[in-house]
Amino acid sequence: MTTSIYLGSPLAEPLAQRILRFPVARIVLALVFFMVPFLLIQAGATHFFEEKLYSRLGQLFGACMGCLSYAFYVIKIEKRAVSELAFAGALQEYSAGFVLGGFMVCTSVAGIAALGGLRTLVVAPSVGIIFLPLLMHATVGLIEEMMLRGIFFRVVQEFLGSWLALLASGLLFGAMHLINDNISVLAIANIAVAGVFFASAFLLTGRLWLCAALHAGWNFFQDGIFSLAVSGHEVKVGLLVTELSGPDWLTGGAFGIEGSAVDLVLVALASGVMGLLAWRQRRIVQPAWKRNTW
Repeated sequence: MTTSIYLGSPLAEPLAQRILRFPVARIVLALVFFMVPFLLIQAGATHFFEEKLYSRLGQLFGACMGCLSYAFYVIKIEKRAVSELAFAGALQEYSAGFVLGGFMVCTSVAGIAALGGLRTLVVAPSVGIIFLPLLMHATVGLIEEMMLRGIFFRVVQEFLGSWLALLASGLLFGAMHLINDNISVLAIANIAVAGVFFASAFLLTGRLWLCAALHAGWNFFQDGIFSLAVSGHEVKVGLLVTELSGPDWLTGGAFGIEGSAVDLVLVALASGVMGLLAWRQRRIVQPAWKRNTW
């Protein structure tokens, strides 16, 4: 199945519509339509439900309502089909992405363990311990990928082309994590390359599902399966309790395996493969000035 890539509208449109389609204006408007419903519903869920299960479900519901609000904006203001949220093939893409994200974490963990930097201490007594992390990371994956790939990358790509948009997506993703605890140069490099990887997945399909699932599976397997810190956040007990030991360049230190050189090599290779697949599928968009649409 192929998905069309929206390349903007001609300059013959009315002035007001052209202003609305200015890249910064479009990004801001789309973010407002997506984030306001999510934030309002999340605030309500957090206020009314003390039980984490219900508040997590409320957050996921809020993210879904944000997607519906965003779809309304696209149809009514951008006046186009919401191809980035098309349901055709969504289940297959999400399943494949989640499995691939988890497999990449397992591969990274195995590589660090083979070099003596990680070992498993104990298996948790119940698989029920992984349900809350699963809900949380599915929600986070959807929200962050909608903002950074479904909105930011897609709009930037229309004007600057795929290659510069991939670079911008990675740099922005890395910059967003500069305030995280236990940050390091290797960690920032890892996060930036991961941003390119997720954007390449969006580029390949033109839809949100693969990159959102990659993001969710990646984080969930670190947190819910291996009990590792995710991007420097607090370590929580998952299905397997593991211990990192060795130099920070190998293990990632307190930041988690996303600060490891082993992980950086893996994600960089995966980004290259994903970008190559997008190129072979003719998904690369040229900059607007080469298309004579500016």
